[in-house]
Amino acid sequence: MDADVVVSLLSQKLQNLLHDEAIAMTPKVKDLVQRTTHRLNLFRQLLKEADQKNRALAVEMNSGKWTTRLLRALYSMDDAIDNFIVRKALQSRKPFTSFCNRVVFNKEMKQFISKTGDLIQDKQALDVQDVTDNNIPGPSQHQRWARISGFCFDGESRVVGLEEQVKNLVALVVQGAEQGNQPAVVSMVGEGGSGKTAIARIVYNRVDIKRHFTSRAWVHVTKEFKVRDVLVDMITQLDEKIAKEPLLEDELKWRLPKLLGQGRYLIVVDDVDAPEFWEAIKEVFPPSSHGGVVIVTTRKAGLAVPAGSTLQVRSLNDEESWALFLKKLDITEERLHNSQLMKFKGQILKLCGGLPLAIVLMCGLLSAKELTDSEWSRVIEHVNAIEGILALSYHELPSYLKPCFLYMGLFPKAIEIPIRRLIHLWVAEGFVASFSDGDMVEEDLAEMYLEELVCRKIIEVVRWRLDGSPKTCRLPSLVHDVFSLKARDIGFLQIHSTSISANTSQLPVRRLATYSNVPFSKLHLSHLRSYVSFNTLKGGIPAGNSSMFLDKIMSKENLGVFRVLDLESVYKPQLPKAVGTLLNLRYLGLRSTVINSLPVSIGVLQCLETLDVKHTNITSLPDSFWKIRSLRHLYLNGICLDSLDLLSAETLSKLQSLCGLSISTESLVAETLSKCKCLRKLQLTFYIPSSIKIDWTSQLNKLHSLRIRSIRESGESASIKFTSFKEQHNLVNLSLFGSLIRPFKSTIFPPNLKSLTLSKTGLAKDPMLELGKLPELNILRLFNFSYIGEEMTCVSGAFPQLHVLKLWQLDHFSKWLVKEGALPSLRELEIRDCRSLKTLDALSLLTSLSELILTNMPSDFADYVRGINSTSSAVFIKENHWEPSPPME
Repeated sequence: MDADVVVSLLSQKLQNLLHDEAIAMTPKVKDLVQRTTHRLNLFRQLLKEADQKNRALAVEMNSGKWTTRLLRALYSMDDAIDNFIVRKALQSRKPFTSFCNRVVFNKEMKQFISKTGDLIQDKQALDVQDVTDNNIPGPSQHQRWARISGFCFDGESRVVGLEEQVKNLVALVVQGAEQGNQPAVVSMVGEGGSGKTAIARIVYNRVDIKRHFTSRAWVHVTKEFKVRDVLVDMITQLDEKIAKEPLLEDELKWRLPKLLGQGRYLIVVDDVDAPEFWEAIKEVFPPSSHGGVVIVTTRKAGLAVPAGSTLQVRSLNDEESWALFLKKLDITEERLHNSQLMKFKGQILKLCGGLPLAIVLMCGLLSAKELTDSEWSRVIEHVNAIEGILALSYHELPSYLKPCFLYMGLFPKAIEIPIRRLIHLWVAEGFVASFSDGDMVEEDLAEMYLEELVCRKIIEVVRWRLDGSPKTCRLPSLVHDVFSLKARDIGFLQIHSTSISANTSQLPVRRLATYSNVPFSKLHLSHLRSYVSFNTLKGGIPAGNSSMFLDKIMSKENLGVFRVLDLESVYKPQLPKAVGTLLNLRYLGLRSTVINSLPVSIGVLQCLETLDVKHTNITSLPDSFWKIRSLRHLYLNGICLDSLDLLSAETLSKLQSLCGLSISTESLVAETLSKCKCLRKLQLTFYIPSSIKIDWTSQLNKLHSLRIRSIRESGESASIKFTSFKEQHNLVNLSLFGSLIRPFKSTIFPPNLKSLTLSKTGLAKDPMLELGKLPELNILRLFNFSYIGEEMTCVSGAFPQLHVLKLWQLDHFSKWLVKEGALPSLRELEIRDCRSLKTLDALSLLTSLSELILTNMPSDFADYVRGINSTSSAVFIKENHWEPSPPME
């Protein structure tokens, strides 16, 4: 049922309210909260019974008036809860409001119970018992990303069932590249879920294809595309420096052909759905003696480019479908024969119709079930083709996952959503259960929610971090089409793109996303609780329209329900001075906005949990900001803090992330930050005369990421002193920028260390002998002047789990010895500006290496490496030129 997601969300908010220690409830208020929760449980069971036992009743309940009445009542209660929380926060300023607040909240809960009584009575035939959602994970020992980290290296290059179609596309691409002059266009046509994007991505990432082309870019095109944004996306991947210039569309159309014409290029234009697209953009692909290929994917045969080749993406045959099904279900041969799976093989193949997406979703459904006759049979009986599989995939989600899943429909189609951003937004929106005890926090539970959605195959991880944790995710294209619309239909969110969109729901706007400049005069914003802008206006044009909209929001009454303001990557928005009136604001996202300052009123946001001003020009925060007791995550941009009086462990007791803070007083850390026991991620820069001691970090036993920079006033590196990290079992990511006083042994490092970065450490002794003993190390970065010796040796058996090695600006490094059996898992190696290195004999012994990046290395060294690698087709060698980034403007 559509309404069940709102019922679930409201139940969660009431539970969080009961567990919030800051909200001391009277017995009367607590009783009414429990009665309201009981009423919501009745609705949850009612909706579940109607959907499972009586399809006719489900249709009646979901077809207009009944659902609209229920949703209005639910959203009214949602507003009441948020207003209660805000009035509670104001009590410190106006003590008399405490009594009035309880009276108002009591009245609103009684009204909800009364209004919904008629809805319950309409369905008296159901014998409904009090139920709770016992499936919500509780506090436990949570190992981060344990369920999905193994997916990291199980990439699209090994997708089963698509081999033949991949081979056909490779042939067309290579043939087109070699014909020269006019660019070759290959149109891939297939229905939604047929695997077009997967096939194109496999070919795009192949080593032999990378070698074949000088430049590559991948862009996604929406139905309401803007030519300029598509061009900026493309040019950003080709030359980021040019992309930062404030170029108009005509200037981009002039610059891009010149850039592409410098060599052979491959461009993928994914998911074209607008007939006018090719005519609007074809002129940027120039004739070239080097050759060029453009791959266009589309669901509509009529949108194939007439002058090019067309590859009709076919459905998988039964053999290919079954092979893909077994791979994605990840079932062992023994379990396969012991299960009832083979009995249903024919039905499964028929339902999936040879569509890879349908097969993957079916696996997601069944992987969450016990493999019994009744479970297999029930799932299969309730679906017909991919539409039914999509509907059942959503229906089978636990109720606590549905708000999180639908929320992803707020993001533009095909956009890569940073995991960091999504987790913080889920928590800020109140989608995640609160815990009153145990080591687990809401962010841990949110990560578990995300893992569950990935395991159910209903969302996909796009990029992985080098340590195997997920970095970005997205909804598959067809999934986004279906469920973004569902979320709008129930009033859960509203999206505005190139023109004012008709509100598909009769309900007030609660969560709003904007994709471009649109007029807001027709929007009713009194119930708005979240605003997320994707109107990035790429290429250096300030976002004046977003600023006007923010002014409109601030002019409204009833701002107490507003929880999320996310302007990440919107260029230079203007925050109104009245931002301090958003008393319930939990999340303020300004990353990559390049704004210069924040209003002083930000210091009164007493509910603020996340402030993200990374990649901005903000250099200070008002003193009052550091007194906010609810802070959980601070992402700063080198803000300097000198006063000991501003920080206290009491006000920062909930702080989990503190990044980008600069400090010039060592005692500030020892006295304050060492007492912030919830800290998990800490990134500090010390500006000190000589050295900094960091043994105090051993008191932070929950810390999993630590980055310390030690710099003298002159700009030279200062010393870092520490005894040992060996007792910090949760610390997996360590970065040290500063000279180390003495040689180290492997035993001083955290036992579970996965990523280590050293820079300016000035090590005179070969570090590889000790670092190679770290059993869990996945990533090692030895940056400028981390090692000042000439030779490094990796002995046999060293670095058993190392996947990535980066060697940068090691001026004296001239000889690298790798013994057989060393670095058995190394996949990526980058050598940057190590100009004393003349040979790379070790290359032949790096048996797992797939990519070698040479940055700012002499051309004769690159030629030498290509020569010794000429017999290997498995290693892709990429040459880069790197320049320090200019200051942000």
